[in-house]
Amino acid sequence: MNFLKQILEKKWVFDSNLKLLGFIAQNSFLKSLTKPLTNFFAYLNLRLNKPKHSLNAKELAESWKNLMPVDGQEYFKIDRISEETAYVEIHIKCPLRDSGNVNAFFHLMNYDRKLMEGVGGELVVLSSQSNNKKGFCQLAIRKSGTDLGDLLPAHKY
Repeated sequence: MNFLKQILEKKWVFDSNLKLLGFIAQNSFLKSLTKPLTNFFAYLNLRLNKPKHSLNAKELAESWKNLMPVDGQEYFKIDRISEETAYVEIHIKCPLRDSGNVNAFFHLMNYDRKLMEGVGGELVVLSSQSNNKKGFCQLAIRKSGTDLGDLLPAHKY
Protein backbone atom coordinates (compact mmCIF):
# COMPACT_ATOMS: atom_id res chain seq x y z
CA MET A 1 0.00 0.00 0.00
CA ASN A 2 2.88 2.37 0.79
CA PHE A 3 4.38 1.83 -2.68
CA LEU A 4 1.03 2.59 -4.31
CA LYS A 5 0.74 5.78 -2.23
CA GLN A 6 4.24 6.90 -3.29
CA ILE A 7 3.44 6.38 -6.97
CA LEU A 8 0.01 8.01 -6.86
CA GLU A 9 1.41 11.09 -5.11
CA LYS A 10 3.74 11.92 -8.00
CA LYS A 11 2.92 14.97 -10.09
CA TRP A 12 3.43 13.08 -13.37
CA VAL A 13 0.78 10.55 -12.29
CA PHE A 14 -1.57 13.40 -11.30
CA ASP A 15 -0.94 15.15 -14.65
CA SER A 16 -1.53 11.92 -16.60
CA ASN A 17 -4.80 11.27 -14.81
CA LEU A 18 -5.84 14.89 -15.31
CA LYS A 19 -5.21 14.65 -19.07
CA LEU A 20 -7.12 11.39 -19.31
CA LEU A 21 -10.04 12.72 -17.26
CA GLY A 22 -10.03 15.98 -19.23
CA PHE A 23 -10.36 14.02 -22.46
CA ILE A 24 -13.15 11.89 -21.01
CA ALA A 25 -15.03 14.92 -19.62
CA GLN A 26 -15.04 16.60 -23.05
CA ASN A 27 -15.99 13.53 -25.07
CA SER A 28 -19.73 13.24 -25.69
CA PHE A 29 -19.59 9.42 -25.62
CA LEU A 30 -17.39 9.09 -22.53
CA LYS A 31 -18.33 12.06 -20.33
CA SER A 32 -20.69 9.98 -18.19
CA LEU A 33 -17.58 8.17 -16.88
CA THR A 34 -16.13 11.38 -15.40
CA LYS A 35 -18.06 11.30 -12.14
CA PRO A 36 -17.44 7.63 -11.26
CA LEU A 37 -13.75 7.97 -12.14
CA THR A 38 -13.24 11.17 -10.16
CA ASN A 39 -15.15 9.61 -7.25
CA PHE A 40 -12.85 6.58 -7.40
CA PHE A 41 -9.63 8.63 -7.53
CA ALA A 42 -10.80 10.86 -4.67
CA TYR A 43 -11.77 7.80 -2.62
CA LEU A 44 -8.36 6.25 -3.28
CA ASN A 45 -6.56 9.46 -2.28
CA LEU A 46 -8.56 9.77 0.94
CA ARG A 47 -8.08 6.09 1.75
CA LEU A 48 -4.30 6.22 1.22
CA ASN A 49 -3.71 9.54 2.99
CA LYS A 50 -6.25 9.24 5.82
CA PRO A 51 -6.60 12.99 6.40
CA LYS A 52 -8.18 14.32 9.58
CA HIS A 53 -11.62 15.89 9.57
CA SER A 54 -11.04 19.65 9.30
CA LEU A 55 -12.75 22.06 11.65
CA ASN A 56 -12.31 25.44 9.95
CA ALA A 57 -11.39 27.17 6.67
CA LYS A 58 -7.65 27.19 7.40
CA GLU A 59 -7.55 23.46 8.14
CA LEU A 60 -9.68 22.72 5.07
CA ALA A 61 -7.27 24.67 2.82
CA GLU A 62 -4.27 22.88 4.32
CA SER A 63 -5.97 19.49 3.91
CA TRP A 64 -6.80 20.27 0.27
CA LYS A 65 -3.19 21.21 -0.45
CA ASN A 66 -1.83 18.18 1.43
CA LEU A 67 -4.00 15.87 -0.69
CA MET A 68 -2.29 17.11 -3.86
CA PRO A 69 0.95 15.66 -5.31
CA VAL A 70 3.86 15.92 -2.88
CA ASP A 71 6.31 16.91 -5.62
CA GLY A 72 3.94 19.52 -7.10
CA GLN A 73 2.91 21.54 -4.05
CA GLU A 74 3.98 24.83 -5.64
CA TYR A 75 1.09 24.50 -8.13
CA PHE A 76 -1.55 24.43 -5.38
CA LYS A 77 -1.68 27.75 -3.56
CA ILE A 78 -3.59 29.02 -0.59
CA ASP A 79 -4.40 32.59 -1.63
CA ARG A 80 -6.18 33.88 1.47
CA ILE A 81 -8.37 32.75 4.33
CA SER A 82 -11.28 34.64 5.85
CA GLU A 83 -13.28 33.61 8.89
CA GLU A 84 -15.32 31.00 7.01
CA THR A 85 -13.76 30.73 3.54
CA ALA A 86 -10.43 29.59 2.19
CA TYR A 87 -9.56 30.83 -1.28
CA VAL A 88 -7.15 28.56 -3.11
CA GLU A 89 -5.69 28.34 -6.61
CA ILE A 90 -4.59 25.60 -8.96
CA HIS A 91 -1.70 26.59 -11.24
CA ILE A 92 -1.22 23.26 -13.01
CA LYS A 93 -1.96 23.53 -16.73
CA CYS A 94 -5.46 22.13 -17.12
CA PRO A 95 -6.22 20.04 -20.23
CA LEU A 96 -9.40 22.14 -20.55
CA ARG A 97 -7.53 25.47 -20.52
CA ASP A 98 -9.11 27.96 -22.95
CA SER A 99 -11.54 25.30 -24.23
CA GLY A 100 -14.60 27.29 -23.13
CA ASN A 101 -16.05 24.04 -21.81
CA VAL A 102 -16.99 25.04 -18.25
CA ASN A 103 -19.41 22.11 -17.94
CA ALA A 104 -16.62 19.59 -18.57
CA PHE A 105 -14.50 21.50 -16.08
CA PHE A 106 -17.30 21.35 -13.50
CA HIS A 107 -17.42 17.56 -13.90
CA LEU A 108 -13.63 17.27 -13.75
CA MET A 109 -13.55 19.24 -10.48
CA ASN A 110 -15.76 16.62 -8.86
CA TYR A 111 -12.42 15.16 -7.71
CA ASP A 112 -11.62 18.20 -5.54
CA ARG A 113 -15.20 18.47 -4.29
CA LYS A 114 -15.09 14.82 -3.16
CA LEU A 115 -11.75 15.35 -1.43
CA MET A 116 -13.23 18.25 0.51
CA GLU A 117 -16.34 16.28 1.39
CA GLY A 118 -14.01 13.64 2.82
CA VAL A 119 -12.50 16.12 5.28
CA GLY A 120 -15.69 17.97 6.16
CA GLY A 121 -15.72 20.73 3.57
CA GLU A 122 -17.42 21.97 0.44
CA LEU A 123 -15.66 23.39 -2.59
CA VAL A 124 -16.89 25.84 -5.21
CA VAL A 125 -14.98 26.66 -8.40
CA LEU A 126 -15.10 30.45 -8.74
CA SER A 127 -12.98 30.76 -11.86
CA SER A 128 -11.95 28.09 -14.35
CA GLN A 129 -8.95 27.80 -16.66
CA SER A 130 -11.42 26.66 -19.29
CA ASN A 131 -12.61 30.23 -19.79
CA ASN A 132 -10.84 32.73 -17.52
CA LYS A 133 -7.67 33.44 -19.57
CA LYS A 134 -5.71 33.62 -16.28
CA GLY A 135 -3.89 30.30 -16.49
CA PHE A 136 -5.08 29.19 -13.06
CA CYS A 137 -8.29 28.20 -11.31
CA GLN A 138 -9.74 29.93 -8.27
CA LEU A 139 -11.66 27.90 -5.70
CA ALA A 140 -13.44 28.61 -2.44
CA ILE A 141 -13.62 26.09 0.39
CA ARG A 142 -15.96 26.19 3.36
CA LYS A 143 -16.90 23.86 6.17
CA SER A 144 -19.76 21.52 5.22
CA GLY A 145 -23.15 22.94 6.02
CA THR A 146 -22.02 26.56 5.67
CA ASP A 147 -24.14 28.66 3.30
CA LEU A 148 -22.54 28.87 -0.16
CA GLY A 149 -25.16 31.23 -1.61
CA ASP A 150 -22.75 34.17 -1.93
CA LEU A 151 -20.27 32.14 -4.01
CA LEU A 152 -20.95 32.20 -7.76
CA PRO A 153 -19.81 28.91 -9.36
CA ALA A 154 -17.84 29.32 -12.62
CA HIS A 155 -20.16 26.99 -14.54
CA LYS A 156 -23.19 29.18 -13.72
CA TYR A 157 -22.10 32.34 -15.58
